[in-house]
Amino acid sequence: MKFDVKNIREDFPILKKQINGKQLIYFDNAATSQTPTCVINSISDYYNNYNSNIHRGVHSLSEEATEAYEKAREKIQIHFNAKHKEEIIFTSGTTHSINIVSNGFLDLIVEDDEIIVSGLEHHSNIVPWQMMCKKTNSKLKVIPLDKNGELDLKEFKNLVSKKTKLVFLNHVSNALGIINPIEEIIQISHSYNALVLIDGAQSAAHFKIDLQKLNVDFLQHQPINYVDLLELVSCMAKKNYLKKLSLLWVVVK
Repeated sequence: MKFDVKNIREDFPILKKQINGKQLIYFDNAATSQTPTCVINSISDYYNNYNSNIHRGVHSLSEEATEAYEKAREKIQIHFNAKHKEEIIFTSGTTHSINIVSNGFLDLIVEDDEIIVSGLEHHSNIVPWQMMCKKTNSKLKVIPLDKNGELDLKEFKNLVSKKTKLVFLNHVSNALGIINPIEEIIQISHSYNALVLIDGAQSAAHFKIDLQKLNVDFLQHQPINYVDLLELVSCMAKKNYLKKLSLLWVVVK
């Protein structure tokens, strides 16, 4: 299939803009992708025709907005092959998604429990776990990198144990672009009954993620990295953990 750059550029109105007398070429997609006409039109349609609170009214506009909102949830469920639509939780950002999960774990983590993160994490992916460990007197361990800048799986196998309650890492490093072996890490973690949260902010735009096949417990992704809404992020959580993590249950309801 031919990659027609000209036709793709036509989908993005902002790329018609000229800067310093030259047509705009935009490369900062890892931070924020530009928005295509179809998404802009969809947002405009919402504000022009059914702008209202969802799940909080019985009038026509509220019911129409709620129906559209839930249809969006179902589309994301299908795209990621989540088992239940309730497993798709809309949040305001990737950090918000991580904070919801970490705060939900506050009642489940006790002194001397262990949480493992990778040495490739963004600052916002580390601080929530540092704060939680401080509150619960649990321990934070870090998967080191090998000489190639990749996660050292041998060391990870030495770190994980029956004390490990949660393993957290990104699918693709936002700094180095390294693709982490999340399938193997999930499998190893589950063998110790540890749960796994994957940061898919940099990967969901490039890979077809199958949640049921991956068997991950929590995954968050960031649509601003692939031509979607700036304020909308999805956090996926297995249904059987929603009631266990009280904050997730409040968000989903």
